[in-house]
This record gives sequence, structure tokens and C-alpha cells, in this order.
Amino acid sequence: MLMGKTQSTTPPQPRFLPTSWVGYPRRQAEPQMVTVRFPLGGTRLSTEVAVWKYAAAASSSPPPRLLMIHGFRGDHHGMQLIADALPEFEVWVPDLPGFGATAPVRSSSGERVQQRVEVYAGLVEALAAELRLGRGDTLLGHSFGTIVCAAHLAAHQREWDRLVLSAPISQSIFRGRLLPGAAAVEAYYRLCQALPEPAADAVLRSAAVLEVMNLTLSVGWDPELSAFAKDQHRQFFGSYSDRRTLLESYHASSRHTVADYAQQLRLPTLLAAGAKDNLSTPAGLRALRDALPEARLEVIRGCGHLIHYEKPAQLARAIRRFCAGPAGGETPLGSRPACAGQHA
Repeated sequence: MLMGKTQSTTPPQPRFLPTSWVGYPRRQAEPQMVTVRFPLGGTRLSTEVAVWKYAAAASSSPPPRLLMIHGFRGDHHGMQLIADALPEFEVWVPDLPGFGATAPVRSSSGERVQQRVEVYAGLVEALAAELRLGRGDTLLGHSFGTIVCAAHLAAHQREWDRLVLSAPISQSIFRGRLLPGAAAVEAYYRLCQALPEPAADAVLRSAAVLEVMNLTLSVGWDPELSAFAKDQHRQFFGSYSDRRTLLESYHASSRHTVADYAQQLRLPTLLAAGAKDNLSTPAGLRALRDALPEARLEVIRGCGHLIHYEKPAQLARAIRRFCAGPAGGETPLGSRPACAGQHA
């Protein structure tokens, strides 16, 4: 049985740079702390989840509702531009355990537990139950969040109406053309595991490392977008609770893919991918689309892996089209468009 309680909180609000390319006014979120408890493998786990709720614009009908799960080393701030671009949606964005204002998950006795994909999946289930989300609502994950959402759906019976996977992790990064970059990242995190913790934290939060990451992931960024992404990473990429949590989260994010759970995702699914995403390949995205029982693939031109920063308005339009379409696997959601043929 899932148990929880909701409390108000007022965490500090970060600074945001102008984002004129989004084309939507910034939405203000109502923050709260939600205490969740859930079973996993015979152990009861719990944590306080920081959740930001964005109220929908005034409407004569009930608004569509959306739960967003952020990616590795991020927190709720990464989903801000998508929330801004979907003003008609009621949106909830939690910080995953060990990131932002959410503490790592612990056992009922207070013991630290490994932050595995199954833990994140169980937390999403417990949080959705506490927020009364599921039937008729949409679940969205970005990057590592796509793995968490897929694992959640595979392990639990919550009847989400639709699933949106933004920059989905469609294949192993340790194979093919993705291997060189993945090997370099693996070496980086192994080094940080071997170093004394103060030195490791200095390396993990290094401005130079963040700059390398921006250069690696950017796709023709203009100066304004580049400044925004760098500022976001400077403020929030080091907001993990401790080194152990970060390394466990990295392991979970790099050893699993959405494809691991594809056959169990029996609901309408939108794969929204950047055409120049260097953490996936066109073949991997097509294979994932074909493995999903009810999938649609949209590829956004001129965009890399950081779709939530680079093309939030285009991603929001794709989500809006998808959520306005027929549910339950009816055409056209059951169709199989070519990877290069769908552009938002």
C-alpha cells in the first residue's frame, strides 16, 4: 500500500536568463514537498519529493494533466521551458531522489539504499498515486527520465493515457559509433569514483567539464541559447546530494535503455528526438519505434540531445498534436512513419 502526505514549501527560486526563442511567458510554479513510501523487494522505502506544480491557464473545460521526469544530473528546472510552452496543461515536475531538493531514497529504518532504476520507477508510481495521476493523464520523460518512465510502466499497472519520451535513450551507448563518447564519459566517472570525495566533487562540478559537455552536446547554438544552457548547467548540474548518489544514478542511466522495456509499453507513445542527437542513432530510434506496440516518432530538425533547451516550442507542439489525437492505439498512432519523415 502506498502512503504519503503533502506539505507546502518555499525553496529558493533560481535566476533565469531571457529565453525569447521559446515565445511563451514564464509560468510560475507552486512548490511542495510530498512524502512517499513504497515497497521494493520486501523493503519499504521512503523520501520527501520536491514537486513543482504549474497551474493551467483558465479554461471552461478540465485541463490535460502532465507529469514530467527530468534527466540525469538535472532537476525540475530543466523542464521549465516545456512547461512554459504548454500553458493549457496542468504540469507536475518532481526532482528525482538525490537531485535538486529531493533527498536520496532510504529504507524505513533510515538506511541508505542503492539508487537503482527500480527505485526511481517505484518512486514515480508512489508519487503518481499521491498526486492522483494516471488514467486520462500523460507521463513524460526526458533522456534518463525516458528510462525511468519506461521502467515504471513495465513494473506497475498505472493506466496512463499516453507516454512522451523526449530525447529517448533508444540503444546502448557502449556500441557502434556511440562507443567512443560513452567510453570517455565512463572514464570520467570512474576517475571521480577513485578520487577522494572532496577532489571528486571538485572534478564533478568543474566549470571546464561543463564547458566540454556543452561543446559536445550543442548543435549550432546561437549566443543567447548558449548563454542560457551554460547558466542552467552552472546553477543546477552540480545540485546532486552526494558523490555516491550521483555515481549510482550514472550507472543506472548508462546501463539501461527504453528498449529494455519496449514490449511492455502498451500505450500510445510519442518518441520526440533531435535529428542530431549524439546519444542515439537513426537506426536505434527506428528500432525502438518498431519495438513499441503503439508508437509515433517525430524528429526535430537542427536539434541535438538537449531538446528541452534547444527546441522547447517545437517539442511542445509535437506533444500538443500527440495529446489531441486518438488514444488507445487507433490510427494514426499505430502507424510507422519514416525516421527522417516526421519533423516538428
